[in-house]
Amino acid sequence: MVTFGKLAEIAGKYLSKGKMVFIEGRIQTRSWEDKDGNKRSTTEIIASNMRMLEPKGAAKAEDSAAYDALPPFPDANSLHEEDVPF
Repeated sequence: MVTFGKLAEIAGKYLSKGKMVFIEGRIQTRSWEDKDGNKRSTTEIIASNMRMLEPKGAAKAEDSAAYDALPPFPDANSLHEEDVPF
């Protein structure tokens, strides 16, 4: 994930490995040659929006029972064209 500006400041302050977060952005793939001449590539999410999914102060999974109360994301296969409002 790549962030810039205020979003980068917030991510740096509040995110750490294992934190649950929703990221919205665009996918970007880059290619380059390393110092040994090998071709390398990476795919990144350039974040435009971020939403913390953990309750404030939740440091451990056992402290975050609120996750279990969150509704799951809808299954893409359960959506039908007639359900789309446009």
